[in-house]
Amino acid sequence: MSDNPVVGFIGVGLMGWGMAKNAIEKGYPLRVIAHRKREAVEDLVGRGAVECASAAEMAGQCDIVVLCVTASPDVEANVAEIVTTARPGLTIIDTSTADPASTVRLAAELAASDITFIDAPLSRTPAHAWDGELTTYVGGPSETIEEIRPLLSTWANVIIETGGPVGSAHAIKLINNLIGIGYAAIWSEAYAMVEAVGLDTRVLHEIVSNSGLNCGNFQNYSKYILEDDPNAHKFAMVNCLKDISYYNRLATKHNAATLISDGVLQTLKLGKNMGYGERYMTQMADIFRRLNAPKE
Repeated sequence: MSDNPVVGFIGVGLMGWGMAKNAIEKGYPLRVIAHRKREAVEDLVGRGAVECASAAEMAGQCDIVVLCVTASPDVEANVAEIVTTARPGLTIIDTSTADPASTVRLAAELAASDITFIDAPLSRTPAHAWDGELTTYVGGPSETIEEIRPLLSTWANVIIETGGPVGSAHAIKLINNLIGIGYAAIWSEAYAMVEAVGLDTRVLHEIVSNSGLNCGNFQNYSKYILEDDPNAHKFAMVNCLKDISYYNRLATKHNAATLISDGVLQTLKLGKNMGYGERYMTQMADIFRRLNAPKE
């Protein structure tokens, strides 16, 4: 019988499925909940996980509950259910990209019930999650981080302590996402402009590929432009909009300038209004292509 703590996983989607798979393969007793798709839960149950009907049922059986959900409202709803049955000493690890203000509030409220709330958001892709090669940033006390490090290391081969309190990891995740999403917006406008002036997009790709601007972000993004393959980064524009909205909320709280993020935010709002919200971020060029289209 394993000496590892019992772990519950809420959110076994694109990222969570691989993370949960790695946890159970490394010897952690696992509890899971189905959301929309049964495939991930059935796979994990086949590997030895136990399916629970609700977050409340799960919390009563677990030492640690991992959240890998879409946004802060989802985190808050799950936490509200978890606390109804949670045992004292429970740790909740939120790997979602969430609003730091919500994270700080939840951590303070849960501490009064002897529940620890830690933010440990993620970088990289579902493929990296499956291979246990994610990057995670973690906020909070070092002693707490050391307690959960063995579990985090089942899905992340890079674990970065922020050096700040709970909520700081979600803050720096938003800053990191501004960079990634902001680059996607720049590549999108640039490629659409190449088309607008009547040149082949492969020319720009060759120029950037042979310059100091070349990077994995550019190469992944370019697969949609050059190969019509949007799957290099399976992250919907509506989620990009959520993240940049959280970023701007954080910046407003700190009275920080948002000149660049404002442009990215408006681009994503426009894309959502065009009906592109569920398209991946690699398809952001379609927003500019539509804006650049000749008017009849």
